[in-house]
Amino acid sequence: MSLKQKLFAAGFIATLATSMTVGAAFGAKKITYAEAWRLCKAELDNSRTYAGWVSNDRYLRGGACMHRYGYRF
Repeated sequence: MSLKQKLFAAGFIATLATSMTVGAAFGAKKITYAEAWRLCKAELDNSRTYAGWVSNDRYLRGGACMHRYGYRF
């Protein structure tokens, strides 16, 4: 095998191993919808967004928080 082929094979194996490791790590962090809702609600209640504001900032932040946990709001 030439040096280019060895480097390509090593890179391919490293990429494959990394993708498998990252995929397993993301799979372990999945929580239920109710838990995500509770965590996001607590985060929004402790933040500087208030329900009386004219803008929809609280809804956008809530949706982004639920998206972090893997759910669509």
